[in-house]
Amino acid sequence: MNETDRERARGLILAHVRNALVAGPHAVLELRKGLPAEILGAFPVVLGEMVEAGEIASMGHSVYARVPWMPATRKVVASPVKDMVFAALSELARAGSLPSELAEKLVLPVREVERALEALEGEGVVHESRIPGRYRPVSRRMASHVRRGAAGRVFADVLSHA
Repeated sequence: MNETDRERARGLILAHVRNALVAGPHAVLELRKGLPAEILGAFPVVLGEMVEAGEIASMGHSVYARVPWMPATRKVVASPVKDMVFAALSELARAGSLPSELAEKLVLPVREVERALEALEGEGVVHESRIPGRYRPVSRRMASHVRRGAAGRVFADVLSHA
């Protein structure tokens, strides 16, 4: 394929996958159905780009789904330890928590909790409280959202599907 054909194939595949996943998760072979035979070779490459961009995610067992609440410019990365630390901080007192307290509550090694706190601080979602060594979320509002989970939230699609 020349450059023009590659871009055309990429655009067709992107549109096809996006439209299919609007209805819900699909198996990878279902996503391929309906694409012209001459562009099927580009399908795994484009699907990989979409996963890397965080637009879609593999759910396992060859099933893919949209990830509409993440911008397409950032890869979706799961970090259960970081998520647990952030959730625990959100549930605890306003004064904040020490890494050792979080480690005990979550039954995790202190060093793992400290690494998670460093990462969360680098992302700007937690900070040291007025008491040195204690961490807390950057705002009560954010902590409230975490405690409530996804209840009552609407995840808006921020990607263009044209």
